[in-house]
Amino acid sequence: MKKKQLWLFAFILLVILVGVFYYMQYTSSAEKKELVQTVALPLGKEYIKQYYSADFILKDYVINGPYVHSTVFLYGYIKGHEGQTVSITYDYKKKEIIDVSGPGWFIDSRNPKKN
Repeated sequence: MKKKQLWLFAFILLVILVGVFYYMQYTSSAEKKELVQTVALPLGKEYIKQYYSADFILKDYVINGPYVHSTVFLYGYIKGHEGQTVSITYDYKKKEIIDVSGPGWFIDSRNPKKN
């Protein structure tokens, strides 16, 4: 009887832990979409406009949870260059653009040049 109780306790504990980790890992899709649409994307577009004099068009995004890195990766392209991917890395804890990557011609067009 004790063996059954121990297994039942272990199973319940496992279910609780999986539930807690699942909750910690995923925020609702509405919260993710709101973070991208209201914060990360406008800042990313403004950054591209300011430093590259170009218009960024969003195609997709990935949000890393805070237990990994507090980052949003915005994937898209520059208007007129639909076949070439540009990505913007945004830190949502620091509220700043960390990096921009893309084709060489695009990165070289940064003004002012990065040190």
